Amino acid sequence: MNADTTTTTGESIENITIPLASPVIADDLIVKVEVPKPKMPLVYDDPLAAVFLRILAWEKHVAKRELLVKDIVNDQVQMARLDLGLKKNTKGAPHAFIQSLRKKQPPLLVKNAHAEKGWANNQAWSLRHLPSHRLVRTLSWNPVWSPIDSASEQQKNDSNVFQFSIALREPALPKLILTVGNGKPTAKTPGNVKGVYFLREENAFYIGQSDEFIIRCPQHIMKGRKFDWWVFIAPQEPNGTFPFDSLYAAESLLISFWKETCLVTNRTRGKDKEPNFGFLQPAIMFVVAASAALLWLVREQDLKITKWTIPFKPKCSGRGWPECYLANPVKETAD
Repeated sequence: MNADTTTTTGESIENITIPLASPVIADDLIVKVEVPKPKMPLVYDDPLAAVFLRILAWEKHVAKRELLVKDIVNDQVQMARLDLGLKKNTKGAPHAFIQSLRKKQPPLLVKNAHAEKGWANNQAWSLRHLPSHRLVRTLSWNPVWSPIDSASEQQKNDSNVFQFSIALREPALPKLILTVGNGKPTAKTPGNVKGVYFLREENAFYIGQSDEFIIRCPQHIMKGRKFDWWVFIAPQEPNGTFPFDSLYAAESLLISFWKETCLVTNRTRGKDKEPNFGFLQPAIMFVVAASAALLWLVREQDLKITKWTIPFKPKCSGRGWPECYLANPVKETAD
């Protein structure tokens, strides 16, 4: 006798689809894999290593020089030290520094050449166009500046807002407006102008660019970014003449420049696209001016704001760091 293969309604069992129950997985059996976020290339914990490797890359890939060990220890190492305000060293110290870079894991130098391939390609465009730290440090001294009255804006915003007009002692550089605050920016401070900004986080800077900082700043807060103060830096002259391609390049250059000496939480160098020469040159000049102005601002203006300091990297292969960076390079030469 054949087994009954029909239901009580007369439908064949073979035509019925029986849904499978979803598997039950215990919470303790679920493995959550944290995907590591890629590290920004060509970034180093030691400011001296960062500046030295950049100077060496320029000699190799721009000047097309094949350097000997004696050239490197007598010139490039000493240039990097002076850039950061460190005194020149002699005898075995420069050789020991070079050897330490070769012994890193992974190594940073192989014989007299970079071990990292990134120095030879477009990853390094912003690094190859960075200004000298010594130039920026020199220009941060004795600028022509004046405060801008923003008392009415402070009352509206219920926070400390300070504005300064500053002209560095280099006519080729743009005059700047610096706006500093520890609350929300307003429509007039700094206003809807193109510029770059620094956010002072717990132990680091975050650097960006915007033409609507009144919108961009609250966006950072909504996304959970915490900071004690911000500085927005913009050209003083009519802002429409500062093109976006130059602004984007300035952001990339600023991140690369300050990443050499300070803790910076940016994971990328902004848009990180090299513009043509006509846009790149104004960006470089703006970066020089903005960086010198920020140094002057934090060093010379005591605004009674929490964490009113520059978050320098804690260790450097040289004595006197980071005080040496804040010292006047002109007096260093005189001494």
